[in-house]
Amino acid sequence: MSDRIVHALLGKEAGALRPDVSFASPLTLSRLVGRDQVVNALTAYAGVFGATDADLRLHGEELEGAVFTTTIDGHTAQVLAVVTHDNAGLIATVDMYGRPWPYMALVRERLAKIEPDLADPDLGTVPYVPEGPGTTWIQAPPIPPLAENVAFHSPVLTATATGRHVNERILTAASEVYGEQKFRAVLQVDGQQAIAGAFDGIVNGHVLQLVAIFGLNDKSEISDIRIFSRPWPVTAYFRAGMYDLLADILGPEYWLGPSPKAPLPVR
Repeated sequence: MSDRIVHALLGKEAGALRPDVSFASPLTLSRLVGRDQVVNALTAYAGVFGATDADLRLHGEELEGAVFTTTIDGHTAQVLAVVTHDNAGLIATVDMYGRPWPYMALVRERLAKIEPDLADPDLGTVPYVPEGPGTTWIQAPPIPPLAENVAFHSPVLTATATGRHVNERILTAASEVYGEQKFRAVLQVDGQQAIAGAFDGIVNGHVLQLVAIFGLNDKSEISDIRIFSRPWPVTAYFRAGMYDLLADILGPEYWLGPSPKAPLPVR
């Protein structure tokens, strides 16, 4: 991913975007369409994050990605943006995912003061089905085995779970909540022995979208998992489902922030 694309994701390179570029935010459902609207949204996120560069850059056949990190009230939150390009090399779509959701709630509070429409959690009256990212489904990639000391950075938990046994339990619970995975893309992480997969699941009839970054050790085992998800309203259902299955083995430090069983807050 070039610096120009990273700058575009920070709202600083409007010329890198198509006039009809679309943006799917981590917090809301409807895509924004049009360069001006998308630049405003990206600028708002960059302002809240205080980001000047990407922490990670990813590349794949159809998608490219970048991770941005911030600290709010002493808590770390991250977003991952994946982009597609047109034949001229301009950004055609941007899909942004976030983690962990209890701290993305803090991002949402700040965004609501800048661009309220970017913080609206309304699910509407019909099941949520996304448009993209990408245009095709791919076969599920082979997933390497977990290392004994694998660390898991969840999209919904506020503490890092370490160790193969507990993480097998967490990943099994996740599969129970969102069902069969449908993969959109596999990406490589620039400068690291790591791979990423973009995939969808279904929670309460709505599509949940995720990107998982798998860091590998020198034995090609997964030593680190970092998962981002979108959109906020469906992720709230996902977190509630995970709480039901994992509260017996994961203590309160994993469930900080809004109660996983509370109704989704509205503006």
